[in-house]
Amino acid sequence: MFLATYKNTFKTLFRSTTFWLILIVLVITIAQGQIKGHYDGDSDEGFVLGHQDYVQTLANTTAADFLMYAFPIYAVFTVVLVLNRDYGDKFFEIEKAAGLKPSAYLYGRLAAIVTVNAVTLVVLNILASYLYVFTRGGVQGMETGEIIIDVIVRTVRNDIFVAMPTVLFYIGITYFIGSMFKHGIPAAIGSIGYVIAYYVFALMFRFRITPTYFDYFSPIPYNLRRYFHYYDTEYWESMVKNYDLTIGKVAICIGFLVGVSALCSFLSYLRLRKRND
Repeated sequence: MFLATYKNTFKTLFRSTTFWLILIVLVITIAQGQIKGHYDGDSDEGFVLGHQDYVQTLANTTAADFLMYAFPIYAVFTVVLVLNRDYGDKFFEIEKAAGLKPSAYLYGRLAAIVTVNAVTLVVLNILASYLYVFTRGGVQGMETGEIIIDVIVRTVRNDIFVAMPTVLFYIGITYFIGSMFKHGIPAAIGSIGYVIAYYVFALMFRFRITPTYFDYFSPIPYNLRRYFHYYDTEYWESMVKNYDLTIGKVAICIGFLVGVSALCSFLSYLRLRKRND
């Protein structure tokens, strides 16, 4: 039953024109950002990309280009499309009558949504990093083959430990709101509203309030970003020392994001158990 729900959720997404339109918009948005560059001078003719700037760019691509608003909105819409199908047809009633357990139904849906988002994230992030690096003529002191492998390693690591907890956070919240209101539109309004509010809040107030929220309990915790920013380079120890970063602080950040997602999933499960339509 779980596997059938998992496969049907893929069909729901891939057969949706809206899904492909949103994916195209995401690709265009990310590509434009990479071509434009990340800081003054990196698009100038004759620019040379050094190793430190290269590592920093990969980290910023994940945290800023993907996670600030573009990818969360994509993730929200993948959930909304599934929710609208769930509450817009009679498949749930049929499957429930056939003995489908609410847990298999819910977690089959969520597993498929997470899979689609994870694959999209990793593939686009790697391609975006290649686009930036190779439109700048590569990295000083690194061979092409070395760059190709290094981009994959660093990007996948950033996606697993920095990006995916944020994506799970938004998926969980969106699905919960949709379950409460029995429709995807309130979920879209609530979640996208939060994405926009955080973006504005981070730009305008991050230096005006206590850092606890931004360091630990925001959708993109700064302590998590900083810990993996220069990971596995000669600059990492300096970053850790300057911000007093520890594994414990990283665990709090990941625990908060994944914990909120798990709580929202559990509440969605409780709501689904009582569902009759």
